[in-house]
Amino acid sequence: MKVGGLLTSAGINIGLCVLFFSLYSILRKQPQNVKVYFGRRIAEEHNRLREAFILERFVPSTRWIVTSVRCTEDEILAIAGLDAVVFNRILVFRYAYLYFITCGASAPHYY
Repeated sequence: MKVGGLLTSAGINIGLCVLFFSLYSILRKQPQNVKVYFGRRIAEEHNRLREAFILERFVPSTRWIVTSVRCTEDEILAIAGLDAVVFNRILVFRYAYLYFITCGASAPHYY
């Protein structure tokens, strides 16, 4: 394996991840995208950042990651609905259990 090719691939992947992460962080703050990212909250409270140009909207932030990690299933149910809770449970099941099944099934192939 060539180290240069590995570093190039890692650099491209990391660069794309940073780009998409920054785009998501910026786009979710824009008033026209509120319906996409906060569907149910729109019905409960109105958009407060609609009128003026605010520079903070164009600066990527990581606060949403901490907020999303600390979110409980009851909060998800109250904010996003039952569909989001079921989808979250499917993802957790997939990562927790099927990862070990896949590794166990593919281990004999490599040894």
